[in-house]
Parts: sequence; C-alpha cells; structure tokens
Amino acid sequence: MKFYSPAEADRVAETFFKYYYHDRGKIKWGGFLLSEHTAAIRKEERENKKDK
Repeated sequence: MKFYSPAEADRVAETFFKYYYHDRGKIKWGGFLLSEHTAAIRKEERENKKDK
C-alpha cells in the first residue's frame, strides 16, 4: 500500500477525478430512491391528506 503526503494525495485525487472517473448521474441508482427521498415523499403525502 502506498501512502501519500497531503499534497500528493490532492494531486492524485484531482487527476483521477479529472481524467478517469465518470459519474453516470442518476442512472447509477438504477431506479431506486434514497431512503431520505422516500421519507420526504411519504411525509408530503401525509400532509396533503391532512389538508383535504
């Protein structure tokens, strides 16, 4: 395992994210919702039912 100084680690990370890492965006979630999002949707639905 190689250990980097903080300056080297920043340089390596910057190079990796600039040239090699490809963020696929929302597609990487494969249609699944995050638990926080699901909880917010349920809370909104409950509040909408109260208002009716």
